[in-house]
Amino acid sequence: MIEAASQRREGGRILIVDDYDDARLNLREALESVGYEVVEAVHGQQALHYLVSNEPRAVGLILLDLAMPVMDGWQFLRLLSSYVGLRSIPVLIVSGHPPRLEETRHGGVVGVLNPPYEVQELLSLVDRCLAR
Repeated sequence: MIEAASQRREGGRILIVDDYDDARLNLREALESVGYEVVEAVHGQQALHYLVSNEPRAVGLILLDLAMPVMDGWQFLRLLSSYVGLRSIPVLIVSGHPPRLEETRHGGVVGVLNPPYEVQELLSLVDRCLAR
């Protein structure tokens, strides 16, 4: 699912975790248009499998929806924090379901973006997250 972009941005791949095809496509197109490398997962279990099956440092940021089948965003965050090699990956919640404040205190959550949002707002936030 990874396509080559003419100019790659630094910071590692961005993993999009969302069950809606259109949401993943919109995020992918925006990110790839400015040179980010993107991989996709349709739920938390698929994302976790990808992360444990690949070099952990290959993913620089996770864009995470909260409401998904199989394994939702909250379950994914809890499991992610139990893996020493994965817990340092920053997570940006991109979801129409507003998170509860206490649950965003997960160490890896670096921001929340609720639709509708401007593409430039997304890209600026992603740039800031990867610059950490």
